[in-house]
Amino acid sequence: MTGESFYLDIDGVTWQYMLVTDPPAALYWNASSYKLRLSDIKIATKCSPEDRKRLRREIMKDIQENE
Repeated sequence: MTGESFYLDIDGVTWQYMLVTDPPAALYWNASSYKLRLSDIKIATKCSPEDRKRLRREIMKDIQENE
């Protein structure tokens, strides 16, 4: 994914992330055509592995709630 995406967590901290799908064109498909996986979410902001795991789940939940 080119460009930047940001997620604001419950503590008010802003995190940068990217969606990296295989195939790349899946970013533009309908949600029913491609099931987004946690591994498709890449956290660009430096963080601990625990934070990365938590953020991926939170971002996935946010994306699913806003489809």
